[in-house]
Amino acid sequence: MKLYILSAFIGFLCLSLSGCSTTTLAYYNTLKLALKDRTVTYTVEEIAVSKADIMQIKAGERDTASLALAYIDGDKYKWVSGDRVIFTMHHGIIVKTEGLDNDLFYTGNLQHNPLATNDVLPFSWKRKVDIDAIGYGVPVDSSWRIVGEETREYLGFSVPLIKVVETVDFSEYTPFIDVGLSWENTYFLHKHTKELMATKQQFSPEGDVYDMVYLSRVVREMNKQGVTQ
Repeated sequence: MKLYILSAFIGFLCLSLSGCSTTTLAYYNTLKLALKDRTVTYTVEEIAVSKADIMQIKAGERDTASLALAYIDGDKYKWVSGDRVIFTMHHGIIVKTEGLDNDLFYTGNLQHNPLATNDVLPFSWKRKVDIDAIGYGVPVDSSWRIVGEETREYLGFSVPLIKVVETVDFSEYTPFIDVGLSWENTYFLHKHTKELMATKQQFSPEGDVYDMVYLSRVVREMNKQGVTQ
């Protein structure tokens, strides 16, 4: 069923882009490239000319792969991975997945997502999640803190960042003693624009940790600074 849903999504996307301009054709070709080989890598030049935003992702011990931005619905962004998984992100936080062994079906209370604010970062976020094989309406509490500033290098380019850490407390979901129900997610925001540049996060105590870098955002920042390869 998941494969059917994914095929239908990609089919709809193909139909919506068919017969359109060179721009939309290039956008679709980027999606095809991301779907073709999950270990594909991009040069700075390829990222710069891509009509679809590209993200680098590493899940657990798997090889580094890529995501292509397939669809935007308000403040939700749908990304397609090289191994045919769809990640729905809300201001950089994974709130839904399609195609994983244990999908995240739903995340509630998105209006209080701390990364969705434009002013002071809220220090807590309570929501409920539905996760396959774990449960529905499972309470999740998290506390947030700004750790400080640091510089990290992406694509050979140094980016000034603000490091934000979310400490997640996941509710017990079995009648036995649960372990691993608390962990930290990390978000790196650009020091000046406050745009999310990279993140390392986990949405389930039994799921992978996803290490993601917004490659297109890095390259756009490079262009703004006049940096060339």
